[in-house]
Amino acid sequence: MTQTQDNLMQRPTKGRQLGSLGYECITTVGLTFTIGFITTAILGGTNLTLLRFVVMAAILLGVSAYYILCWTISGQSLAQKSWGLKLSNEAGATITAATASKRVILSIAFNLTLIGPALLLVAKDNQLPQDKILGTLIAADNKKRKDAL
Repeated sequence: MTQTQDNLMQRPTKGRQLGSLGYECITTVGLTFTIGFITTAILGGTNLTLLRFVVMAAILLGVSAYYILCWTISGQSLAQKSWGLKLSNEAGATITAATASKRVILSIAFNLTLIGPALLLVAKDNQLPQDKILGTLIAADNKKRKDAL
């Protein structure tokens, strides 16, 4: 990164990362209920076993699509925008759909089991384990603050 990029993109604090993760949980729960409601309303009360499978698949695909689109288009989900965080590759560019897909899978594994937030608390670089594995980077986006000053 250049010196200008270093001033605009810095390591986030642990509190900022955890706050964003908490907000991501709220967003994910909202998406889950919305997708589940819409899918159930469309399919009605036919076969409950089939309905349960289809609703779970729709929720998984819908939530995954939300994060993949956010991370590949702008590098920020709603929670990351709110907390001033941005996801990028090591070069500072937005990540590919393949990398975003892998990050979704790893995020489910690490964050649902609370291993990710626990490892974040002891990480010296304030990065989540899925980002270390994939070579992605969460940075504090101070560009808006700098423009406002």
